[in-house]
Amino acid sequence: MQILRSLSILIAGLVIIVFMSGCYTPVSPDIFGVHISCHFNPGYEDNMWIFQVWVDHPVQLQDVREVEVYLYNAYGEASYFDLRPDSTYLWNEIALEQGTNLTCGRWYDIDVVATDYYGYTDYLQTYYQK
Repeated sequence: MQILRSLSILIAGLVIIVFMSGCYTPVSPDIFGVHISCHFNPGYEDNMWIFQVWVDHPVQLQDVREVEVYLYNAYGEASYFDLRPDSTYLWNEIALEQGTNLTCGRWYDIDVVATDYYGYTDYLQTYYQK
């Protein structure tokens, strides 16, 4: 009788463990759009860089914590931009060229990384050339 009771407690414990482990499946943010442009802004007498990234999250959109853009030119120079949330899915940043080491019209390899509060990421690679 004691063995039967111990066995039922063990089975109940295993059922709880299996149930709890199936409740959360790690998921990551989903980058579904990127737009990077550069144009002359006469009001600032400088080129203006616009970085826009659209990100979703399969669990909760609020779980997206950070969106970063890295640009690399042919000479190995890198630029980094930390984007800010602007609307439901859009994260963006605007930068004047004089405050960066970027040059309109140059070729850049671009890495976009979106990170959620659990440390999961989505990564997208693209390029820019005006």
